[in-house]
Amino acid sequence: MSKRFIKQTTAAVLLTTSVLSFSSVALGATSVDQSVNNVKAELNKVTTHYVYPSLDGKLAPSSSLYPVLNNAKKNYQLTRSAVVSSDLSSAQKTSKLKEIDSLYKEKVSGGLVSYIDAYNYATEYLVPIMNEIEVAEAKNDFLAVEKAYHKLSYQLKSRTAILYRFSGKAARDLLLEEYKKPADAKRDELMVPVTIYMKLVEVNELLKTNNTAEAKTMFAQIETLSDRLPNASTNKFVAALLEEVAKVKDVVGDTSPVTPSQQAILNEKVASLVTALNATLSDQLTASTKGTNSLTVTVKEDVGLAKFLGKGFYQTFTKQLGVTKVNGNNPTSIKALEYTAAAFPDGADSLADLKGKTVTLKITVDNGSALDVEFKILFE
Repeated sequence: MSKRFIKQTTAAVLLTTSVLSFSSVALGATSVDQSVNNVKAELNKVTTHYVYPSLDGKLAPSSSLYPVLNNAKKNYQLTRSAVVSSDLSSAQKTSKLKEIDSLYKEKVSGGLVSYIDAYNYATEYLVPIMNEIEVAEAKNDFLAVEKAYHKLSYQLKSRTAILYRFSGKAARDLLLEEYKKPADAKRDELMVPVTIYMKLVEVNELLKTNNTAEAKTMFAQIETLSDRLPNASTNKFVAALLEEVAKVKDVVGDTSPVTPSQQAILNEKVASLVTALNATLSDQLTASTKGTNSLTVTVKEDVGLAKFLGKGFYQTFTKQLGVTKVNGNNPTSIKALEYTAAAFPDGADSLADLKGKTVTLKITVDNGSALDVEFKILFE
């Protein structure tokens, strides 16, 4: 008899024995307990195939675990079938099925399958994105880094719960250490550089449309963020990004805050005066401004001049503009009030008499320093 024939026969006997040990055909009522014990022993061991390697600092690849999973599934199903078709009582069947179902759920569904899912997620999602970022950084491809950063952020925010779902603390900790921790660190590292790049894109778009003031404001934000960048001397990508920042700064120019002039401040106050008059004296007039240091009043209702001035116009006028002097006098002094009344045309007793007329008042406003202006009020 040849050695090859002996080997083939031996293999056939072993295979038959293995299959029959879980076959419902081979199981009589007296063999159910043994079959159940066999599958329970197998199910109890499935998690050891990834837990034991992790104790030595190694992660079991999912490819090595599929045969274990397939065997466990097959033998579990065969044993279930054997129990269901056995001569046991209904209560005994329910009890034994509950035993193996519970163990399968714990060890296979909550252990082996969940570990395989977690390992596959880490290697098929996180690893490719991390590699994508590495390649993009090496090329100083800012747009590619931005896109990969957003993909990584999405994964870490929405999907990494899968890494925590399997049993076996040592394996779980090792998987997190090797895959999630580096991904978290890379996201945190890129947060500021990516934000700066995105703002640089905005600044360039603003410059293209001649929105220089907005571009300066946006670039000021970039300069503030630049202080939070990683060390450029040890990070070539950051160094390249700072070069781009410098190029844009040359185009944008000085971004230091500009102190508005006294005239600019007064212009803003005139706008506030228009709003206030339209809110408080809307029954009498409509106010607008058509030029520097001037106010246009469109008369809506004819009222006496004294009533017009005393009802609120003069008080609103001096308050909103921040007038400190009228013709060199305190705005509430008799001399200031007499000067204001005299500035109106002779014979003008009501607003109707002022249509087509212009009243000029010498006033002083102070927003840090005194500014003397001749303010014109045009009546229409």
